[in-house]
Formats: sequence, C-alpha cells, structure tokens
Amino acid sequence: MAAQGPKAPINRQTTAPFHLKLFYRVNNYNSLTDYSIQAPRRSGSGPNSIRPSSPTPLPQHLEIYTWQSCTLRELSQLLTSALPRLLPDPAIGTRLCFRLIYPDARGAAMNGPDARGRYLSRDLGSVVVAPRDTQDEEAKPRIRFQGNEADKPLHDERFIVGDYIECAILPPLDDGSVAPVLSGASGPMSGPRGGGGMRAFRENGFGGYPRGPRGRGPRGDRGPPHMPHGDWNRGERLPDGGHRGGRRGWGPY
Repeated sequence: MAAQGPKAPINRQTTAPFHLKLFYRVNNYNSLTDYSIQAPRRSGSGPNSIRPSSPTPLPQHLEIYTWQSCTLRELSQLLTSALPRLLPDPAIGTRLCFRLIYPDARGAAMNGPDARGRYLSRDLGSVVVAPRDTQDEEAKPRIRFQGNEADKPLHDERFIVGDYIECAILPPLDDGSVAPVLSGASGPMSGPRGGGGMRAFRENGFGGYPRGPRGRGPRGDRGPPHMPHGDWNRGERLPDGGHRGGRRGWGPY
C-alpha cells in the first residue's frame, strides 16, 4: 500500500468549498439504481424518433458547499437544521447512517464506452441524536450528535469531489432503543479498505480509454497502457511513473 503521511489541515478561510449532493431517506437507503444513468428512451418514428425522453430525476437531496474536512457530525447538523421535519418528535435516539456513493469506473471500462454509468457504495459510519448536556432550556439546538464516528472527516474515507453522500434516518425502535446500524455497502470489497489489485484499478479510473475490437484496448492489447507497481488507495496520488490520465485519480485536497 502506498505510504501516506498525515493529512495537512484544511484552512476553510482560504480553501474554496466544493459542491456536494447530500441525499436522504427515512428508514432506509435509496436503491443504487436510482442514481444510475438511464439509457434515453425513444418512441415513435420519423422526427419523433430522435427525441429522447427526459432524464429520471435523482432522489431527494440537499445541495451544500463544504470541505474535505467536513465530519459526519457536521453533515448531520447541516441536514437536520435545513430539514428538521426529517427527525421524529422526540428525536432523541434517532440514528443517522451515512454511506459514500461513487461511480463504478471499472464496470464502465469493462463494458465499453457506450456503457451506462452505475454506482457503488461504501459505509461511512453513523451518529446518534442525544440530548444536549446543558440545563439551559433556551439553548438552540436542544440536541447533539454523538458516537465514535461522529468526528470522522470525509478525506479519511477517500472521498473524491463529485461523489455523493447519502444519509438514512432511522427513528428509535418501538421500545425506545436506538436502531442498529444500517449497512449500505455494495460492490467488491475484498481485502481491507484501500486494497490494491483490481479494486485499485477500478477506483483510480484505469481503463477509461476508448476500447478497440473484441473489448480490447485502443491498440488491440489487453488492459491499460501502463499500470503502476504496488498498491494504492482511491483518492491518493499514484506512484511515480503512473498513468496520469485517469479521471478519478489524485484529488487536490
């Protein structure tokens, strides 16, 4: 695995934020097929046959601007302050589960340039709504978000600008206890997070070049022109001498 030094802190006063779509749903996650790019449907004949149908809208989401240092606690605060109706009343004991949703670059490479994009997901963690530890009845907000993963930042999970984040809001169970963590992972997850091999091939965007006949590369050979040796993680800088053309390679943050 490629060596990683400690990540430099992000100065939010001098670093421009990026646009993030934060999806949400009560009681469960959305289906990953809701994010996939659908092939346009054509109907009729003559001039009408060249008019594709309107794209399917994305699931409900909140559009925010944030930084790679944004934590699950901050995402929870942003979501519930903008849409307080998502939390039950009372809200204490509600669990908010988060997952990362990202394009399946490997599948697109293997299926050719005409393949429609689909998405994979990976669990990020969860937080639980708890009462504020203050006696001030006028304090706003009157809840807080706690948990071992509440302060986990996006950059620790190999988030790349352009990925989606989804939140599943799980109200307390009938007996008042906190709902168990909801798993939203999908796709190949062999080895520890950040493993190399074919997963690194997918997550770093290799294979996105035009494919030749019989599913081969542009020169009729198999595989990318050059794959760096060793293991590396999604979102990291590739080893020296590596292919620099991948769309989802190292990011600036």
